[in-house]
Amino acid sequence: MFARNPLLFLFLFLFPSLSLISKATHDEESTRRTMEDFSGYPTAAHPSVLSLSPSSLSVDEAGLLRQIDELAAFSDTPAPSVTRILYSEKDVLARSYIKSLMKEAGLSVREDHVGNIFGRWNGSDSGVGAVATGSHIDAIPYSGKYDGVVGVLGALEAIRILKRIGFQPRKSLEVIMFTSEEPTRFGISCLGSRLLAGIHPLANALNKAVDSQNIPFFDAARGAGYDVRQEDLPNVFLTKTSYSSFVELHIEQGPILEEEGVSIGIVTAIAAPASIKVDFEGNGGHAGAVLMPARTSSAAESILFLPLHPVGCYVFPVATFS
Repeated sequence: MFARNPLLFLFLFLFPSLSLISKATHDEESTRRTMEDFSGYPTAAHPSVLSLSPSSLSVDEAGLLRQIDELAAFSDTPAPSVTRILYSEKDVLARSYIKSLMKEAGLSVREDHVGNIFGRWNGSDSGVGAVATGSHIDAIPYSGKYDGVVGVLGALEAIRILKRIGFQPRKSLEVIMFTSEEPTRFGISCLGSRLLAGIHPLANALNKAVDSQNIPFFDAARGAGYDVRQEDLPNVFLTKTSYSSFVELHIEQGPILEEEGVSIGIVTAIAAPASIKVDFEGNGGHAGAVLMPARTSSAAESILFLPLHPVGCYVFPVATFS
């Protein structure tokens, strides 16, 4: 498994030692056992990388924390909060910062039409799909500085470690910074990654998407330096052979690992939020004189509907009744 995905191997080393993720410490033998239990392979089976001691795979902890802080400075709200909205001035500056780090790491950098950023370390076999990793750096208002960022900057540090130990990849390794994971500006989450996945309805919907200031999506993108039109979006779609595997490093955003004293976990399932739109039709009735059994107003129907259909959602006050 680790031979196929060296980044996953490195991620098991990358963050257990960092104070921002865990205070727990592990000796080398404990780390090796964790690796073997997870992979199903003995570490001695892969001498090119796995025979290296954990101490030789040294993480530049100070440098990584500094980069996290420097990226957090590109924010529309004061520290310690971070606010970085899609295609805003701070978002554009943060993107430039990420591209500069990719270039410093010796990666070839490109962007697609909507601003997904790719940093690639070309492998010796160009005929196989790359191993990809990454996350996002956009941030909802007053968020923390680790969400998404750890998966981008952590991936770059993993690349740097591989380069420091003289690793030569057969498959290309690629770090991806996805555009607009958060739905803050246009109400669309995972915008960049869903376009990469070839979601045609999303591509079609962007033609009508506007933000709270009534700025169309394509105008906002062009303002950030992306000269994109509706007909360009299919060029963002990936093929099934683009990547052989993908792994994302992410903060837990919950208490379980900390409570159990575990420094890292492998995700087996995630939340799948969904939204529904329900239209209620009815007839108006006097608020005081028409009793509930006789009501057919849309307001009354929605009150009766919700307890019978617990869908686990927020109900926003967007309807008007007369």
